[in-house]
Amino acid sequence: MKRILLADLLKGIAAFFMVQIHITELFIDNAGRESLPGQISLFLGGPFAAVVFMLVMGYFLAKNRRSPLQNMLRGVKIFILGFILNIGLNFHLLLKIKFSDWQFNPLEFIFGVDILFLAGLSILLLSALKFFKKGQALIALLLLISILTLSGSMNQKLIVSDHYYILPFIAGNYSWSYFPLFPWLAYPLAGYIFALQEENFSRFLSQQKMIAGSVLVAIAVMVALFFKSGFITTIDLPLYYHHTIGYAVWALGLITLWVFLLQLFLKYFSSTRVSDFICWTGRNITIFFIIQWLIIGNISTAIYQTVDMQYFAYYLACIYALTVLLTFLFEKTKIRLPV
Repeated sequence: MKRILLADLLKGIAAFFMVQIHITELFIDNAGRESLPGQISLFLGGPFAAVVFMLVMGYFLAKNRRSPLQNMLRGVKIFILGFILNIGLNFHLLLKIKFSDWQFNPLEFIFGVDILFLAGLSILLLSALKFFKKGQALIALLLLISILTLSGSMNQKLIVSDHYYILPFIAGNYSWSYFPLFPWLAYPLAGYIFALQEENFSRFLSQQKMIAGSVLVAIAVMVALFFKSGFITTIDLPLYYHHTIGYAVWALGLITLWVFLLQLFLKYFSSTRVSDFICWTGRNITIFFIIQWLIIGNISTAIYQTVDMQYFAYYLACIYALTVLLTFLFEKTKIRLPV
């Protein structure tokens, strides 16, 4: 499939925001996280990272020419990779639990529902839509509405036990469930729907510029009016991970504006060294994601939430640069992940 520069740019910027929020969450002390810079960091690492990743993934899943079964196999591989990564990023902690008698439940870290599990399950479920020759967009839209409408009640009702490790992949306010299908499946579905209707959207934008402009203004007004509540939800991590329909609509509006701004950026700055570099990280997002988590996850065991905010920039610069270097070296090996 032909590369789409905008998608690479979206993922590349999201990769940077992802690294900085992981550092904020796991390294920075409570005072730093509650400071204005800490809150801004948490906000930038919210819809501009995970939501973007899932929207882009859903878009390309709809566009690719693989068979449904081939896509499903890819989903299974990514899901398994999630377990491997959880063990890898928590390896230092697991050693402490085993040999230093740290009183943590290792299964909560091995089964922690991070974004690779969401990606794998989403690919499995969305791939099933490809079996339908007609009406894919409508079915996806109905699923999206259902996911968002039911998320609140599902997260309340699917709390069964603190030692139940299957339901957290679906829903429930479990502390180790960060990206359950309710509500997060809504974003791959939204990307999938957009891909299926992209030609219709493009035709509408070119033929009805006044209406399209009015819609964009309406979205901007909605995002501005509810920005405070959206910001508060994003920086409250349990609330963010298990948000409901109101926040999801706001986040989709925010990312719509973000995409529009990045399209303008590419119109004038599509061939600069900075944009080329950011797009390169976007093209290599899977290995970039794995490497940064292996570094941050294992360091965090030693310094968990004890670092003063004044050192944030140093950790960010060092870990981001190291991740870029290791991603570059991995790319040069010509080894490809089986996903």
